[in-house]
Amino acid sequence: MAEQRTAVLHVSDRPEDIARAIGTAQTLHETHPSYRLRIIVNGSAVRGATKDADPLLVPGFVSVQVCEVGLRGRGIPLGDVQESLETVPSAAVALVDAQFAGAAYIRV
Repeated sequence: MAEQRTAVLHVSDRPEDIARAIGTAQTLHETHPSYRLRIIVNGSAVRGATKDADPLLVPGFVSVQVCEVGLRGRGIPLGDVQESLETVPSAAVALVDAQFAGAAYIRV
């Protein structure tokens, strides 16, 4: 059995870049539907993951994971993250772990 390939898209600057990363994931999925796709959000971009931000339309083939450290650093409770999103304790740890596991890295 072939090993599943993973691509990690990293969003940290602008809140609107999360939607752009979802679009990039869509393009990757159209070309390589077997890839596992993750979007990891930290830094200033976490504000785009809150319930007050524009709703994010996340397709089922991608997971969007928001950094809990980044949320806490901005005073955003975990419960304020949009329901279609997940959280990870630390984006830095998630990114390093994914890369050491062989994931391709894309900065958005």
